[in-house]
Amino acid sequence: MSEQSVATAILESIAIRGWAARLVPAARRFDLWRELSDRRARGELDEVFFEERLRSFGESIENAPEWIRSMLIVAIPDPMLRIRFNWRGREISLSVPPTFVRWDTLGEPRIQCLIKDHIASAVRSEIASVPKKLLATRSGLARYGRNNITYVEGMGSYHRLCSLYTDVPCGDTPWQEPMVLGLCGDCGACVRACPANAIDPDRFLVHAERCITYWQEKPSGVRHPADADYSWGDQFIGCMRCQAVCPQNRGMLATDEIGSPFTEEETGALLQGTTVEDLPKETVDKLKRHGIVEYLDVLPRNLGDMMKRMAAS
Repeated sequence: MSEQSVATAILESIAIRGWAARLVPAARRFDLWRELSDRRARGELDEVFFEERLRSFGESIENAPEWIRSMLIVAIPDPMLRIRFNWRGREISLSVPPTFVRWDTLGEPRIQCLIKDHIASAVRSEIASVPKKLLATRSGLARYGRNNITYVEGMGSYHRLCSLYTDVPCGDTPWQEPMVLGLCGDCGACVRACPANAIDPDRFLVHAERCITYWQEKPSGVRHPADADYSWGDQFIGCMRCQAVCPQNRGMLATDEIGSPFTEEETGALLQGTTVEDLPKETVDKLKRHGIVEYLDVLPRNLGDMMKRMAAS
């Protein structure tokens, strides 16, 4: 199989599965970092947020393997997950938005297995730590919404972006200015719906440092801002408010409910911040099946806040 046919086979195999992808020259990774750095220099990015969430891209991009020739960016439809907890005589169902769990089955490892097992086993690949949303919009795979979330045709914003470095050549592919959804100009639904006022009608970039998701991902020892409003939803991690009201997402969201509910005893242990080492194996296995074991450090605060609100309703 020629190098060009390998590239074609990868993109065709991804499309057959109902996913979407673009392959761009690896050198473009430096353009991604340059754009983030320029935004920071112009004061468009909060300094703390930049240091916490974006700074690491620079080192990763600079130290990428010498053998890489392209970046593969893939969008995979990703459903919302419903998880049930028993607490104080009630069964409470909470949701996890797309992209937060099931990294192994819907993330980069699945793309790597697809390439290795079904296309060309000799292809080298490595997970690429790059700004995925920026890569997706620059490559033409996605467009930005007014909420700065990426939208892919046929998936809306309910998708997972996966990025890989590969040794597959791709030639000179399009590299464009990021585009915004046409309907965003006259809509404003997400601006009005955001409970944290993170979406500023007077500028394109959102105030990511205000976003509820940003705060919910911090360890439980960090308290939410005093003016944060959690009366809007039922997610113990993440926020879907701006996506839920978006006309572009109408009819796009699928929901999965897997596994048995957490028992009263298990819920109590999670609320107390019990570590993996001290939890029963059955509880740890359940956390892994749901894909939320990595959120143990935020569950005492986030889950506790949701339980208090729902108990009062």
